Amino acid sequence: MFKPVTININFPQLEEEILHYWKKNKIFEKSVEKEAPKGEWTFLDGPPFVTGMPHYGSLLSSLPKDLFGRYFTMKGYKVRRVWGWDGHGLPIENKVEGELEIKSKREIEEKIGIDTFIKRCLHYVNQVSDEWEWYVDHIGRWVDFKNAYKTWNMDYMESVMWVFKQMYDKGFIYKGLKVSLYCPHCATPISNFEVAMDADNYKELVDPSTTYKYELRTENRERRTKDGEPRTYFLAWSTTPWNKINTPVLAVNPKLSYVKVKQGDDYYILAESTLKSVIASKAKQSSEEEIATLPSAPLNDEEYEVIEKMEGKDLIGKKFVPHYDYYKDRVKGKAFEIIGGDFVTADEGTGIVTIAAYGEEDLKVMREQGVYIETHLDEEGTVKADVPLFGGMYYLKANKAVNEDLQKRGLIYSNKDYTHRVPLCWRCHTRLYYAPIDAWYVNVQDLKAKMKTTNEKVNWFPKHFKHGRFEKSLENAPDWNISRNRYWGSPVPVWECECGERFVPGSIKELEEKSGKKVTDLHKPDIDTITVSCNTCGKEVHRVSEVLDSWIEAGSASFAERHYPFAKGNPPLKSFYPPDFIAEYTGQIRAWFYVLHVIANILDLRKDGDNMLARNVLVEGVILGTDGRKMSKNFKNYPDPKEMLQKYGGDALRLYLLSTPVMNGEDIIISEDHYKQQVRSTMLILWNVYNFFITYANLDGWEYGTENGPACRPASTRPNRGEQGREPRAENVLDEWILALLHNLVTDVTTSLDRYDTVVAIEAIKSFVTDFSTWYIRRSRDRVGSSADDAGDKDAFYRTTYHVLTTLTKLMAPLTPFLSESIYTNLTGEESVHLAEWPMSGDLRSENGELLHDMILVRKIVEIALSQRKNAQKKVRHPLASLSISLENPLSPKLHQLIKEEVNVLEVYEKKGMFAVELDTETMTPELEALGQARDIVRKIQ
Repeated sequence: MFKPVTININFPQLEEEILHYWKKNKIFEKSVEKEAPKGEWTFLDGPPFVTGMPHYGSLLSSLPKDLFGRYFTMKGYKVRRVWGWDGHGLPIENKVEGELEIKSKREIEEKIGIDTFIKRCLHYVNQVSDEWEWYVDHIGRWVDFKNAYKTWNMDYMESVMWVFKQMYDKGFIYKGLKVSLYCPHCATPISNFEVAMDADNYKELVDPSTTYKYELRTENRERRTKDGEPRTYFLAWSTTPWNKINTPVLAVNPKLSYVKVKQGDDYYILAESTLKSVIASKAKQSSEEEIATLPSAPLNDEEYEVIEKMEGKDLIGKKFVPHYDYYKDRVKGKAFEIIGGDFVTADEGTGIVTIAAYGEEDLKVMREQGVYIETHLDEEGTVKADVPLFGGMYYLKANKAVNEDLQKRGLIYSNKDYTHRVPLCWRCHTRLYYAPIDAWYVNVQDLKAKMKTTNEKVNWFPKHFKHGRFEKSLENAPDWNISRNRYWGSPVPVWECECGERFVPGSIKELEEKSGKKVTDLHKPDIDTITVSCNTCGKEVHRVSEVLDSWIEAGSASFAERHYPFAKGNPPLKSFYPPDFIAEYTGQIRAWFYVLHVIANILDLRKDGDNMLARNVLVEGVILGTDGRKMSKNFKNYPDPKEMLQKYGGDALRLYLLSTPVMNGEDIIISEDHYKQQVRSTMLILWNVYNFFITYANLDGWEYGTENGPACRPASTRPNRGEQGREPRAENVLDEWILALLHNLVTDVTTSLDRYDTVVAIEAIKSFVTDFSTWYIRRSRDRVGSSADDAGDKDAFYRTTYHVLTTLTKLMAPLTPFLSESIYTNLTGEESVHLAEWPMSGDLRSENGELLHDMILVRKIVEIALSQRKNAQKKVRHPLASLSISLENPLSPKLHQLIKEEVNVLEVYEKKGMFAVELDTETMTPELEALGQARDIVRKIQ
């Protein structure tokens, strides 16, 4: 006998029982340890930050990792599933700053002390909430929490040190002055891809858009100034007034055409193509607000006259009068003159640009042409104290002060508002600016061709990301800034001497041997007490001050999670690297996926060329709040995930998310209605079929393995899994049809999951469950129970339904692990569906393929006939004389009988010609009336 089930099922309560069963019987552990004839299938888990609580986005990322872990386990692979925690970097430091009420980086050293700050960071990451485990359990994810790897543990950090050493030795790491995005609050550079991860890392702001006047310096300038003669100005456009404090040169494009125009009493030089946008519309560019704040602005719209035309190359070398020259006494190199640059365009502005050290192209051309480099901001974005007029001002506050000063001096030609998107710090959300930073970089430029080649070996799902967003990110990537001027992170493992000699250890042992000291902690400040002797000059050498960007830790996860290459007992590299599978949301295309690929290609560990981020990459979209914005507790725009899990269960969440476009890399809006619909539309339908089977099988005393009767067999004599997976012999046309449909389902689900396409797999299962219930079970109800008179047909129904249910629950096990476990274990008496073998599909016989086609036609005929009944107001329980159908090819008599029973007619006639269905609603005989009255009596009795 099967264990009875209730029709009033509470799925969350059922899932709690299954969770208890799994833990009590160590089913997860057994799935990892079970025989794996196909070897190892590996996935790399992108670990979440220890900060915050799980939300739908973090839960989503867990679902495919669990699904495919279960799937490949059932297919005969060994799947290692270890959780990880990401706990270094700015996210943790920002949290600890909040706890300590620290307002700036400077306060860490001056008010708290680095040692205390590091200890508080360590304390914070070690207080990971148990809530995470509750959520992970209740979405049905199997993962080893007990042995979770942590990025702040010594073993992990040592592997990161080894990765850095490999990259350094191969010549891909260098130190240099480059312009990077910079956060003045965190006082550290930020990688471009950290900002590009999410749209919320950008904000639309209004800045001044100013055209500045730089006077041409000539030999007789002083005399002309004294006599009040006309002056000549270069017009240069900019949106960063704070940067005008320090503008040593202006740049023109040597190939552009420029003009000198006379307007009023002065002359202006600018690109010819910008005349109409700059000169002719000057008055229109100034708003009423700007007129009020800048009362002395020249706002006339006077006519202008082109005096002279020239090429950009003719302007190179000409001198101009700087707006501010406080640094003139220390200038070495070019300053206060015009230089040439091909990057200058006339698309916006004047075709003349201001050049300072705070721009990527600016710094590049300055270094190439020997321009003097001056910086005027400190590490917190404040103008340095020795700068006249503006010293001590925050750079954004200096914007207004600079423009007001220049306006009073007559050095602003026009001013207007300029709305644009600006980057924000991905952790503290402070506005970023570009700054010249002396930092450690990975040379990505020399790696791009190789990375594009190895990307060709990667299977991306969806495929368009392969040559779309990912390849574009490779093409446009700058060199990777991998150092941070912070505290809580893996150290940059470089000991650099004043003489230029460097010591770069690749292991703790190597560092201990060189320093003669025991290394007990790789964090600051302990690691900074370790010194070594310079091989060249013999001086004591200290480590450089920076820590590594936490993304280098994320990119090293394939090795560091296993403490490779140091841990004993590690399997061969090729057995786990590159990983077979990784999955994350679209933001990680430019972040985690990218850094994994960079490191894989630099290390070049696989001699067969398989050096890539992973063999298979699944990209999920973003889950938005109910209002279409990013989910936020402040907006209250999403249902509480814990409440929803307690209300509808983890299987429903899995079916919901795994079947949406979010699994095709598209964004979706979270919907409680769609969530709970999974219960009604699929889970409850399947449960009702299961309940129907159990109820009648128990009433008839049927158990799998018996023939034509109720001879129940004890569990010890039940057939093994192989026997249970064997397809029963089918004679009833409905049995033939559902088994053929099941065969197609096995093929479709297997093919879809092999492609990492969960949406198609779930669509196929949902369609099958509906057909199974609304057609097969409904049409087979008369085959069971006390009214059924054919014991053989009854047994055939039970055997077929049993086979379908056990096979279907295997197919659904990776998708709905709780429901599948409950049904399968009760039906089979086995320990777990997740320890079972994945169903195999043989060749579908041609006649069964025809049957599937014919059954679609039968159901269409029935639908049309029932519609005709409804229009004629003839109740279905009242028999009608006949139904005529016109078909190109005849249907089998078995299918005629189905149509008769479903439409409730005495005869079905077929004829050739165009497809048509005609129900006889006019003929009414005493026999038909008697049959209808009998049906009414039976209905009332029932």
